Order: sequence, then C-alpha cells, then structure tokens
Amino acid sequence: MSRSSLVLASTLEGLAGLGGIQPGTVRGGVGSQVYGALRRAIVDVVLVPGTALNESDVAQQFGVSRTPVREAFRSLLADGLLDVMPQKGTFASLLHRSALRDALFVREALECAAVARATRAPLSDRKVLLRIVERQRDAIRHEDREGSLGADEELHRMIMVLAGHASAWEVVRQARTHLDRLRRIASTELRGSEEALAFHEQIAAAVIAGDEVASVALLREHIRQIEGFIERIADIHPEYVGD
Repeated sequence: MSRSSLVLASTLEGLAGLGGIQPGTVRGGVGSQVYGALRRAIVDVVLVPGTALNESDVAQQFGVSRTPVREAFRSLLADGLLDVMPQKGTFASLLHRSALRDALFVREALECAAVARATRAPLSDRKVLLRIVERQRDAIRHEDREGSLGADEELHRMIMVLAGHASAWEVVRQARTHLDRLRRIASTELRGSEEALAFHEQIAAAVIAGDEVASVALLREHIRQIEGFIERIADIHPEYVGD
C-alpha cells in the first residue's frame, strides 16, 4: 500500500483545527489536540480504514513539530486505531474482526444486563426512550446521518442510566469505538440506521411495558445483528476489513 496523500484537502475535509494548532487553547496540550482531531477523523471514517499516516505529513498539516504527532500516534495505537506495519508504515487501523467481536461481547454482556434492570425503573423515566426513538426517526426522515447516529448512541446510554449504572456507560462507550466506525459505514452502505431504528422501536416498547424477557431478547438480537454488518461490509469494501 502506498502512502496516502493525507495533506490533500479532500482527504482532510471536515477535520477541526487543520489550519494549525494553537498551543494552550485546549487542556492537555498540542499532542492532545492532534490526537483528538485524528481520533475523530478515524472514528468518523473521514480517514477510511487503511489510510496511511506519516508523522511528517501530519505535522506539516497541523503546523506543529513531530513530537506531539508522535505522542498522538502512541495514544491512537493504544486505542487500536492505528496499525503499524514494519517496512510499510502507519495506517488508520482496519476493521479487525477480532476487535469488533470483542467489543460486541462486552456490549452484549453489559447492555443485556442493564436492559433487564431498566424495565424496573419508574415508568415516567422509561418513557424517555420514546422521545429518543422519535428523534432518531425524524433524523432518518431528514437524512441527517449525524443526528441519527447521535440518537442511536443516546438510546443505548439511557438504558444504562435507567438501569442505575450510568458510570458503566464509559466501559460500553470505549467498546463502541471500533463499532462506531462500522456503524458509520453501514449507515451509508447498508441502510444500517433504518435497521437499527426498527430494533430501537421494539426495545423501547418492551422496556416501557416492563417486559424484561422481551427487552433482553430484542437487545441481544440487535447487538448480534451488528456482527452481520462485518461480512456485509467486507463484501463491499474488502480493503477495510482484516482479521
């Protein structure tokens, strides 16, 4: 794989702060700002899986030295968002099947336990799920992909809140990092948002009805449905997916 032209405006379009980094403007320093911008670009699939990243090019684009870029790369590598290939270079990580399945395992274990507890929350609190589902439906109707994905995440977060384990959302959120990349591709290529909405409507109805068995079964099926996206995307973009 040859090195991608990271500095092309078309590749970097939509990234915040690419005109340069202002030291001291964000807590954590320049390295944190570079890390944050690159992380958003990878998770949002502005930089697609397999995009080559070179320290010198990134430093030039951000108007910084290579030191903060190196720091950012180390953090992204720890997040599993970079692949380093000896003699070839550094790349936005592929959608590795093993990492995606590990993330799905974490989500199924925690979220299914949470949704069972959520069915026992006060009814007035449970009804918030209807408003979130309606927000997602409206976003899809207006072809607002970001709004749809935001409502999707909020519904899953709210289930953790209703279960009384809001702080556990951070564990789920971290597990969702690689899955969020998958979801963004699926929402465009596979109409994944529409499929998710259908599940969310049923899950919300079951939680509000206080039906623990149905809520757990539906959420488990929904999470396992995401696994099916992996091979469907691999058929369309085999260059995005790895073992």
